[in-house]
Amino acid sequence: MKKIIFLLSLVTILAFSSATAFADSTSDVIIAIDSSKVEFNDDLGFPFIDENSRTLVPFRATLEKYGATVEWNSESRVAIAVKGDIKVEVPIDQTYILKNGEKIDTDTVAKIVNERTYLPIRAVIEAFESEVQWDQGLNTVVITTEPIDAKEIFTKASDKSYDWENYDAKIAMDMSINIPDGNGSTQEMSMKMNMLMTMFMEPVKAKISANMVMDVMGEQMSQPIMNMYLTLDDNSYTTYIGMNDNTGNLSWMKSTVEDEMISMLMKYNKDSIQANKELMEKYIKDVKYFGKYTDEEGDSLLRMEYTMSSDIYKDMLGEQVNDLSESTNEQEVMAAEMLKTIVDGDLGDFTFIVYINEESGEIVKYEMDLGTIITNVATKIADMFGEISEEDMAVLKGIKATMTMDILNVNAAEDFEIPEEA
Repeated sequence: MKKIIFLLSLVTILAFSSATAFADSTSDVIIAIDSSKVEFNDDLGFPFIDENSRTLVPFRATLEKYGATVEWNSESRVAIAVKGDIKVEVPIDQTYILKNGEKIDTDTVAKIVNERTYLPIRAVIEAFESEVQWDQGLNTVVITTEPIDAKEIFTKASDKSYDWENYDAKIAMDMSINIPDGNGSTQEMSMKMNMLMTMFMEPVKAKISANMVMDVMGEQMSQPIMNMYLTLDDNSYTTYIGMNDNTGNLSWMKSTVEDEMISMLMKYNKDSIQANKELMEKYIKDVKYFGKYTDEEGDSLLRMEYTMSSDIYKDMLGEQVNDLSESTNEQEVMAAEMLKTIVDGDLGDFTFIVYINEESGEIVKYEMDLGTIITNVATKIADMFGEISEEDMAVLKGIKATMTMDILNVNAAEDFEIPEEA
């Protein structure tokens, strides 16, 4: 049982240490050119998503903000934009545009709506050889006129974190699920978990405290749920988990597990740093730049998205799954099967949002949408226990969850000792 508790705790720490909730999307589409929003109004028109799921934007307002000169040929019904030595012609209701006379096929068409000309923004801007990204979390079309190496920026920021001796992290997780009420309708149950983590790197040790606020059918409940400590030596981890009992006191459980691979990955030395860098390079599939934003303190933050393959867990947890599978303990074997859904299951890619302080070049915040991941894992685990009803499956598929992690007090975190009672 202690081994199971350790493994589940370790998975949690790995998730919190490597990533963490997309900002709520809005109904309005935003166009940002080099991090400056294009202003629209009733006279100019507003961007919209067409029936082909493509963003169409007011022609004149957008292209003039981009720095192009524009004109409209009413006879041929063609919008024309020129910037530098590139001329782009956009005929109305045609699935192509012209770049310096060369035809480029498009997957949607320019339109005239309420006597205003709207053009497919990606096709036109890419014809001008600028980069276009779609920031789903902020409903923003991100246009970058000069090339930016997003992966290089992210890699340098990630490398800087290996120089951290200690830091604090404030983690917030929001989850909601619709529960059938037995009368043919559902009631929403929401849960918010707040966690504070302090991490020291040499020697490695972590402190985590967590509390939860639940809203079930209008009734709110709030309680601390866990205090946890973790230490690391050359080839093993030790966790100390304190759970609140009915009297409000902590009941402690201690577990030590040997695992040279994960120990190496978390140890603070050249070998572990190199191993981590190799894992990142192996499993990061894409990095995108989403522009600059100013935080509450006035600092300029670079918003970026990176996508990582879930296959990373095959390297990180595979050995533990094999060890548990060979156990004679029924609960440990079941835990192995549950973790095997993570190691072998097709969980898709993990997509994270990361904010990097432009001046310091350091990562200051992570965001992640966990809904799909939780749903995939939950449904796979449910399948282990036999067939589940359509109603239960609908509940699992309706889970919504987001998580954010703010990095604080880098190299200035308050030191701590593990309590004697633990």
